[in-house]
Amino acid sequence: MKKLKNFDIDKKNKIITVSINPSIFPLEVIYSAAYVLMNDAYVILDGDPKKKILVQIKAKKPKEDLEKLALEFNNELLNYAVYAVQAAKTQEIRRAIVERALMTNTLPEEQEEPVEEEFSGEKVEFIEDPLGIAKPWTPEMAVGLKVPDTEEYVEEKLKETKQGEKKPKEEEKKTEKLEEMKPEDITKPWGFDKSKC
Repeated sequence: MKKLKNFDIDKKNKIITVSINPSIFPLEVIYSAAYVLMNDAYVILDGDPKKKILVQIKAKKPKEDLEKLALEFNNELLNYAVYAVQAAKTQEIRRAIVERALMTNTLPEEQEEPVEEEFSGEKVEFIEDPLGIAKPWTPEMAVGLKVPDTEEYVEEKLKETKQGEKKPKEEEKKTEKLEEMKPEDITKPWGFDKSKC
């Protein structure tokens, strides 16, 4: 059986020359295969894209196995050729998936117009609210609430600060009662005994 080879190895200059038929491998596939070898070798493309494409490969490492490098390049050609064929076969499916994904977030134009007409001019009724919880609060609704007089409040606070750290008599009495309490008094419901306060 005849051994097929599409490459020649110049051992003196350590250069591989690969001859590629462009009717078998398109130029895009050759670019992709050459790109994969860029880390391990220097790649030069030449020739006529309609007749014959020549690829020269020179290893970056001096002790690189040249035949192995040429065979790797041929494997990459086949790899990217299969990828190109599969991409062409599934192009319509991929396009449909992308279109579907983009269309899921929008409504069709036919449905948008009736929705606008449906709500135009109609009064929308909400759930009944007998307690008036959903009504917004306004100052007019605060009838009967006692609002503190700001001047009196400020004067009261000024008096407290002038007294310094002196506590009012009522507060002193409360602290005395708390100090008199025993731990068992605290365990009663609500944490304290109202009669001792």
